[in-house]
Amino acid sequence: MINKLPTAFLKAAGVALALATGAVIADEAFVAHQSFGAAMPVEGEAVSLKTAISSLDSGAAQEVKVMGQITEVCQAKGCWMLLVDGDSYARITFKDYAFFVPTETSMQRAVVYGVLEDATLSADEAAHYAQDAGNAEAREELLAAGKPIREYSLVAAAVQLENRL
Repeated sequence: MINKLPTAFLKAAGVALALATGAVIADEAFVAHQSFGAAMPVEGEAVSLKTAISSLDSGAAQEVKVMGQITEVCQAKGCWMLLVDGDSYARITFKDYAFFVPTETSMQRAVVYGVLEDATLSADEAAHYAQDAGNAEAREELLAAGKPIREYSLVAAAVQLENRL
């Protein structure tokens, strides 16, 4: 089971807001407005991130096409984002560091295709992500705790965003 992240880190990541508001709109059809990376595979329907996580075999990486809501994006250059579905989330990074997403894509729905797995972040890595998210308080809390954090990670080959503005 994935460990709970420190509260300050969740707030930095915008996960607390999305979890509290139920921000993902699952009943509305997804309409892609922007695409990044490779072309999204036509075959296979996108499943909810929660469904993909629940079907992930322990210790095995799995290729998936998932949908969820972006709650945070790296504010330095868009090199990672958090995708949330209900009480589940995954950190999305981009295959071969070959593409990024706009830093202002927070709170947009997305479909992401890539490899999902259970991952462990060192305290330094987690603090770096908190800093990228613009949260100095979370960074200090994570460094002080000094403990690794388990989370789900998805290395994306393709991303589609839906503008909700």
